[in-house]
Amino acid sequence: MEKICIALQDLTNPTKPTRICIPPAMGKGDIKSIPLKSGIQLIIYNFVPRFPFVIETAPPFKPIGFGFRLSGGGQGRASSTHHKFRDELRQVQAGFTCCTDLAELSETVGMERMVRVNIVMDLERFYTFAEGETVRLPPQLENPSQGRFNHNGQITPAMRTAIFDIFNCPYQGWAKNFFIESKVLELIAHKIGQIEAVDNRQSDTGHLPARDLERIREVARLLTGDLETPPDLNQLARTVGMCRSKMYSSFRMVFGVTPFEYLRNRRLETAMDFMIDGRMNVTQAAYAVGYSCPSHFSKAFKNYFGHLPSKNFIK
Repeated sequence: MEKICIALQDLTNPTKPTRICIPPAMGKGDIKSIPLKSGIQLIIYNFVPRFPFVIETAPPFKPIGFGFRLSGGGQGRASSTHHKFRDELRQVQAGFTCCTDLAELSETVGMERMVRVNIVMDLERFYTFAEGETVRLPPQLENPSQGRFNHNGQITPAMRTAIFDIFNCPYQGWAKNFFIESKVLELIAHKIGQIEAVDNRQSDTGHLPARDLERIREVARLLTGDLETPPDLNQLARTVGMCRSKMYSSFRMVFGVTPFEYLRNRRLETAMDFMIDGRMNVTQAAYAVGYSCPSHFSKAFKNYFGHLPSKNFIK
């Protein structure tokens, strides 16, 4: 596989907006870095590769990072003073990481369109937002300087809406600065809230036997294995060896939604991905995830994401 490195040294300057255009031979699009008044740095990736290549980030590194990936995949490689680690970057991911002794950072991107927002800051800046009351933070965030902490989750509709607002800011000048900064802070709040919610669900699912928890995870996998023709609840219950009522209540305990809501959410999110990377238009995406009526799809999409799918595209 051919690889060409794009070094992001130019994006490490926290004092002025910078932009790296992807060379035409490698793809189309750019990577932008925007310093915010709060001391936070916003990095926006929006490009289509012609072939896989490596993106290298130069030190110094910010220890606190939030990453929101709408499309595109790859493999990240990093090392700290004491450890080397490698992460498979899923196509849809909302991540938080803290590593105070990061020494190397690079990522190999694939052939899919990359649409991603990264937010980085110093540890001191992170604690400033807690106003000294770290006891109110999720337990893992009270002192993330102790080792490496990482949390990955699915991007929520609220996160997606904030990201689209960043890409499609309706203002210019001072108003734009205020608007972008508010959306970045909103994304951070959504991710911290997600960490708290996951922690609460994990404490609730502690009452489930390990065997039942594994069965419920299998239900979720089977439910979304074929979005066009998913199995019904009776089939799922028989397959995993649980009665329907117990499977239903346990599913809500683990995922916080009913099986129907879980399936609907995955359908709409998958359709969103198809439209973002340009593979399908609205009608094609609706049919691909199991909607036989595009108008019903549009209504469900608006209820979930807050806007019609026709307004979904990131240019």
